Amino acid sequence: MTANNVRAMANSPELGATMRQFLDDVWDHGDLPKPMKALIRAKVSNINACLYCSAHQVKVMLSQGVAQDKIDNMYEYRTHPAFSDKERAILAYAEALTVDAGNIPQDVVGAFTAHTTNQERVEVTIVAAAMGLLNRLNDGLRVPLEEPMIEIADGISFAAE
Repeated sequence: MTANNVRAMANSPELGATMRQFLDDVWDHGDLPKPMKALIRAKVSNINACLYCSAHQVKVMLSQGVAQDKIDNMYEYRTHPAFSDKERAILAYAEALTVDAGNIPQDVVGAFTAHTTNQERVEVTIVAAAMGLLNRLNDGLRVPLEEPMIEIADGISFAAE
């Protein structure tokens, strides 16, 4: 299946290709494990209420080996036993970054710093920011969900954090 966002970006061949390459590089490079990147991507998409991306991220999480228990309990990441302290710190940071990058609470920064390396902090920030960019592209361009993704989208709700 060719994703509709790929089709949408093809309307600007040069910048669309640049954007796709950037996103592919962010998703595929670095030391942060792909399942963690998938959790970050899903968290950011949910906060931004991007239905297109949220539906696709469910599929990405499954393909990257994220445990179903984590997928089912994303809203309870702070307390659910499926999440490690490191995952909690990363997801709390990604959430705060998405909501207000200039006003991340000190306790969130402290936990994030305590559980991650300098490289991981940069990678988490880039993944979260790139996902936010993709959310805005898909929502702004009103990219429609593909038929196979509609059933997944029907099961998505956006939690008030």
